[in-house]
Amino acid sequence: MDTENIFVEFEKYLRRRFPERRTPVDYLSDLRQFRSVCQKPWREISMHDIDAFVEQQRASRLKSATVRRRVAAVKTFFDFLAEESGDLSWPNPVRFKRHAGKVERRLPRDLRDEDIARVWHEIGCVRDRAWFALMVRGGLRVGEVVTLKVSDVLNQPEGERPARIRVEGKGRKERMVWLSADAYAVLAEWLAERGESRSAHIFLNKRGQPLRANGIEWLLHRYGRKAGIDLTP
Repeated sequence: MDTENIFVEFEKYLRRRFPERRTPVDYLSDLRQFRSVCQKPWREISMHDIDAFVEQQRASRLKSATVRRRVAAVKTFFDFLAEESGDLSWPNPVRFKRHAGKVERRLPRDLRDEDIARVWHEIGCVRDRAWFALMVRGGLRVGEVVTLKVSDVLNQPEGERPARIRVEGKGRKERMVWLSADAYAVLAEWLAERGESRSAHIFLNKRGQPLRANGIEWLLHRYGRKAGIDLTP
């Protein structure tokens, strides 16, 4: 099987393992990065080839977390090759402790209230205001925003009782998020504009398909650039 067909099968494998997550997209990209550096036959790739790849990635001044993810992607790929070949004795050339290194853990950098106001001023789209409000006021991750469904909005705010939405987080664990009346009002405005759809997802693109995480990342970066702020989810 040639490399492209192997990559197609690997993507299918990842989508079975990580449904509704962006891991398949990231790992495929990481694997192509590895293949551009090391083009040996898969059976001939050694631990030292992985050493060379890691050194090349670090020389490119990539973040430690990015290098670590790329090492994980390559390790997962060789596990996949062993399973697909039926030769479970095929040694994996990746040694995670040797190649991945440790990642410095830092607290996320949050936005000041005045920065939020500047970004909000740049968002004219009702849909984008809704997902931005959920991230800022509800603390939702970008992956949690794109998987939200209309049925996850459990109730409207009534009196002193806030609205509730059901959120599916990492590891497919569910939690309840409470929304203030003003945050819910922004979401309700988008739901009214969205109208009926065959898709159950709340956030749709212009073609009526679910909005993707990388789509929100791109939009957020664009709004941040307009506001003069380096912005990520």
